[in-house]
Amino acid sequence: MRTGILLMGVMAALPATAPGRSPQARRTATYTNPVWGADFPDPHIIRWKGKYYAYATHSGPGGFQVMESPDLVRWTHKGGCFEPPWSGEHLWAPEVTIYRGKFYMTYSAMNQQTRKHDIGIAVASHPLGPFEHRAILVRAGTNRVGVIDTTVFFDRDKKPYLLYTEEEPRRIVIRSMADDLLSVRDDLTILVQPDHPRERGVTEAPTLIHRNGIYHLFFSIGWFQSNKADACYAVAHATSRNLRGPYVKSQELVLQTVPGKVYGPGHQCIITTPGGQMWMAYHGWDDRNEPRYGSNPVGRTLRIERLFWRGDAPYVNGPSTTPQPRPR
Repeated sequence: MRTGILLMGVMAALPATAPGRSPQARRTATYTNPVWGADFPDPHIIRWKGKYYAYATHSGPGGFQVMESPDLVRWTHKGGCFEPPWSGEHLWAPEVTIYRGKFYMTYSAMNQQTRKHDIGIAVASHPLGPFEHRAILVRAGTNRVGVIDTTVFFDRDKKPYLLYTEEEPRRIVIRSMADDLLSVRDDLTILVQPDHPRERGVTEAPTLIHRNGIYHLFFSIGWFQSNKADACYAVAHATSRNLRGPYVKSQELVLQTVPGKVYGPGHQCIITTPGGQMWMAYHGWDDRNEPRYGSNPVGRTLRIERLFWRGDAPYVNGPSTTPQPRPR
């Protein structure tokens, strides 16, 4: 979640061979993070007709960012793909779901009247857009700051659900969606909320998958920006045998800061390649200055890691900064 103001000229200053697109990368079977070396916070990736499309929080004009790639490594930035007519502020964490031949984008933005965050949904006929506003799915209501970081999950019976984060008090919740995805029901269930010191009062950015009879909830914890000494943003994990819980948090973190290399890795998404590999995409700060806007000159860059399993325990060999085997 959260956006930073992109320093003017960062995008324009990128070389023609942006990170992940060098001749060397095309000749070898490896990649090196970041796969996109400019500000691309809160990434979400889908695959459609042999290409990958990545969406991110806005970092400049045009609203939500969108990029295109043939392989998860070489990315071409396509500019902005949607700016909601009801808000031009705090355009955060877009996620796109392919459903019934259309592309449904859920996102959060600042309500101009209440000055709180609401969750909207827009629809397009192509992953690059144009997207059209269709509905406000969730309003802030009594939450003191609002609702953010939304994702759509289809259960084994194909019924859709909306997961999202309530900001203050902080918690991740789930609600049933209508079959057309344009509204939610009132059957709210709390999945997790911050109850461990390492979470620093934050649980957000849910990703839910079902594997071998278990629901795996990935989510981010900690502060998305800070000083290096306090860099605590990370990816956590919890499991349940039932969709609505209770969820038991894992002791081990999936991704966390590696001092001197990557700070605050988080806001993950998971995608499976045609070859059957699972990959986790996320953002992270590099080692330049402090991991916060106004200090780090680049922002939060796009990174990927292969997602492995030890039985029912997920893990990645990251955050990595050295050459790794490319996605298959």
